[in-house]
Amino acid sequence: MVERPLQVLLLILTACGGSAATAQNADYYHPLSQRTPPGHTAAWLQHIRGQPDPWLQPVSIDVAGGARVTVYSHGPEPVASADSSRLFALNPGHTYRLCLTDMNEFPGVELYPTVEVLDRLHPPPGQADRFPVPVPFSRTDIQEALAGNLVTRVIYLEDPETAQELDPLHRELPQEVAPADNVLQRADQLGRPMIIIRLGNRAPGPAGTSSFFYGTGGSVEVRERPSPTAAPDGLSARTTGIR
Repeated sequence: MVERPLQVLLLILTACGGSAATAQNADYYHPLSQRTPPGHTAAWLQHIRGQPDPWLQPVSIDVAGGARVTVYSHGPEPVASADSSRLFALNPGHTYRLCLTDMNEFPGVELYPTVEVLDRLHPPPGQADRFPVPVPFSRTDIQEALAGNLVTRVIYLEDPETAQELDPLHRELPQEVAPADNVLQRADQLGRPMIIIRLGNRAPGPAGTSSFFYGTGGSVEVRERPSPTAAPDGLSARTTGIR
């Protein structure tokens, strides 16, 4: 049975330093959160599935104004580098370190976000590149990171039944999640978490940086985006913001 991706929603958390208690619903417990160290959530899910997933999930790394994207998988040597106009295909169950440079709106700035791939879409055969998971870095995100804050996004595949209840007319819905809440738990309640993005101002040190800083060893492919066509029926993105 082919699962058709319907809607990809974005859930965003901006953390402004320090620590905060994680709120939990009394009738629902989620053992993981956005504060779980990078890589642990994907590793747990891979362990539960029982075997590594060789699938390469296309992602669209969208940087405000465009950028050069360098991908690290396990160690200081990059495994791929391309303009953000290309697609990057990544392994579910792995974490990657990116380097964003040559940003038109932020000249001279380098940022090193992580992308933790939790799950994959199941597109029609031969159409995977038409359904990339969006990995956005907005102007506001970059400004927050440069100010010393941590921006965390959980991207999830929306439950179509919940989507109908929340927005029967398919309009853009403003959603707010308190900074103390478990954003991963909230994404899990609304659908299926796909990717965790963490963007701060952390950079590799001059020496002695752990190989884990760079990722967990997943494969990477750089691909051309498909020719522009009408968006597949039902595929859209929404953004939920937390400040």
